[in-house]
Amino acid sequence: MFLALFLLISGFGGCGKKAAEKATEKAIETVTNGQADVDVSDNTVTINTNTGSYQAGGNVDLPSDFPDDVYVVDGNITAAITSVENNGYTVSIETTQSVNDLATLYEQKLKDEGWTITLTMAYEGTASVGGEKDNRMVSVGMNPNEEGKTIVVITTSETN
Repeated sequence: MFLALFLLISGFGGCGKKAAEKATEKAIETVTNGQADVDVSDNTVTINTNTGSYQAGGNVDLPSDFPDDVYVVDGNITAAITSVENNGYTVSIETTQSVNDLATLYEQKLKDEGWTITLTMAYEGTASVGGEKDNRMVSVGMNPNEEGKTIVVITTSETN
């Protein structure tokens, strides 16, 4: 849903920033039956609702309450999503480390933090590592991009 709303904001480019923000807020409020706050600044879009938040662009922060037992590779965070419903997070990071190095690193870092590894997969230059701990799950996907960097997508949530 947040991706569609980001595209909606992008489509209002000629209308002015405030008009785009207000129109997007109204669309989100209609879809979520709640309050929404949209801010477009510093090449970053931030959307906050009663169901979660979404931030994407050139100046994205790691959510302040992101689980500290999930390793976050050094790099440029390009998107961050939080979900109130399942206490979930999705973070996308662009890094210069290779897919193979990252797969090995994430498997070890998750084990070191007490996660049980439930998935390791490598296929045509991509890799995934998944794990479980208590009532939570984590999934880390690693994919090369056209610029020779690697995109790491970390998703974590409660399973109850």
